[in-house]
Amino acid sequence: MGDVLDRVEQDMAFYARSGGGMTLSGGEPLLQKDFAVALLKNGRKRRMKTAVETCGMVPEENIREAAPHLNFALFDLKHLDREMHKAHIGAHNDRILANFRILVEEFPELPILARTPIIPGFNDNADAIAQIAEFIRPFERVRYELLPYHRLGTQKYQFLHREPPMGDVTLDKSVMSTLQKAVRGIIGDRLQVPH
Repeated sequence: MGDVLDRVEQDMAFYARSGGGMTLSGGEPLLQKDFAVALLKNGRKRRMKTAVETCGMVPEENIREAAPHLNFALFDLKHLDREMHKAHIGAHNDRILANFRILVEEFPELPILARTPIIPGFNDNADAIAQIAEFIRPFERVRYELLPYHRLGTQKYQFLHREPPMGDVTLDKSVMSTLQKAVRGIIGDRLQVPH
């Protein structure tokens, strides 16, 4: 762990200017709870800003142990319909939604950005996105971001001689403006638009 922090610390001058820090991401970093929490805790001791990108599909204690050592959380909410979530993601969303509530309610000082990757044929419609916006609406400090579907991972599948699971699907650019309009009608300026 010290090696990781030493490596991150090499860019502290950049973080001081940019306001950035160390973000744990990748698959699901909180599945490696002991390592993630130790990294976050020791990063904070070294005066690093810390963040995590999570889908929330982890045991509750993983969220509770990591949160006190975070300056920021990015939390993916892909769909509110539990059966649709199960059909497309492979698991119900009960644990995800419970962990989101834990993060918001038990850690009221922690800034949170809820994010939804827009996936064609899954959640690329105003009803699905409006349900998510309604879910986060009562949590006034939570900001929200819609992430447009992209095909950046396609080349990785080609290297592995596998077919990309989404094939040649693309997201029509007009869809994003429609979804953003629906969200703004529910949570207003809490919608964060990616640059």
